[in-house]
Amino acid sequence: MKIYIVGTVGSGKSTLARQLGELLSISVFPLDDVVHDGKRRRSEQEISDLTQQILQQEKFIIEDTLREQFTGLLREVDSVIFLDLPEIFLKYRVIKRYFRQKLGLESANYQPSLQMLRQMFIWQKIDRRDLIETQPNLIVLRSKRQIKKFIEEVSNDKNDSWLGKSRR
Repeated sequence: MKIYIVGTVGSGKSTLARQLGELLSISVFPLDDVVHDGKRRRSEQEISDLTQQILQQEKFIIEDTLREQFTGLLREVDSVIFLDLPEIFLKYRVIKRYFRQKLGLESANYQPSLQMLRQMFIWQKIDRRDLIETQPNLIVLRSKRQIKKFIEEVSNDKNDSWLGKSRR
């Protein structure tokens, strides 16, 4: 079982990945941690090596904003979960995260700054067409309610039949 959770900044990717990882007893790999070692950006070779180590595992969950350098991973997974939440909700979450990081209440792999905040708003534009057109097992979740219902379904499904169900 190989799962790729994608969505914009603030969509809840890390939270969903952590919850699914616990429910399914699967290792979770935030691709931010592949790209960054603390505050240092890794070299392309380091990123490639770490990515290959993840792909060699039988089961994993990866999560990211779908950076261009990781789009090839879409071909390597069994299922893609796309968190497509309302833009106003995402903007609120990004601003809230920024202030929590500035106050030291939330950790970050980067230095929180106004420039980074601006960049997060830019990252909220995912090329959804490529994602939707190429993925046979795409699960699109568009609200907190759908995410909660999905988690309940996964926790009640011992046969992993949810994995092959495409929902758009």
